[in-house]
Amino acid sequence: MNSSCCESQIVPERTILAPAHEIRTGRLVLKSPVNVEIKRLASLANNRAIAENLSTMPHPYTEQDAMSWLADGSKADKDEKRFSIHLDIPDEIFIGIISYRPSKEGGPFELVYWIGEPYWDYGYTSEAARAVVDFAFEEDGVGILEAGARITNVASRRVLEKCGFEYLGFAKCHSLALDEEVPADRFALTRPRYMGLKWRQSTHD
Repeated sequence: MNSSCCESQIVPERTILAPAHEIRTGRLVLKSPVNVEIKRLASLANNRAIAENLSTMPHPYTEQDAMSWLADGSKADKDEKRFSIHLDIPDEIFIGIISYRPSKEGGPFELVYWIGEPYWDYGYTSEAARAVVDFAFEEDGVGILEAGARITNVASRRVLEKCGFEYLGFAKCHSLALDEEVPADRFALTRPRYMGLKWRQSTHD
């Protein structure tokens, strides 16, 4: 489940912020990806079903691609936040990536995520997205988040809608894996809407 590019469920059951931008939810740990194993990252990312739904992921995805992505992260814009997603069990298991960064100078932040296919359909993507949305608005001062989903990517659209994102309209984006323009839906979540959804949820706790 992925997106290049959520009503009363906006807040996870448990979201705990730890030092160095580590986030813990009910089942996951989200943290800096600097220590992600190269082979593990390449193995999960080397999946056409993932790459075709992301703008900038190549396919095939090699260990060199993984090393380049991790090295690029060390030089990333200070406003970009990257998190590796891990199952929160005694031996944490890396399962995907979620991040947000300015889409252009002065423009809205773009939310991007992917989860390895063995971990689809367990709700992990929604759980990670809600936690990062909370972090972006409550800890990082973000004013608006945007995201895109290919029109064929129904699962990613559901994730965004669960997180409170509203539909903006149709657009085309370039897919590196397909080397062509693909149709996509665009979504946005503003701070006022996020705060309203959070308040609404808290009144029902």
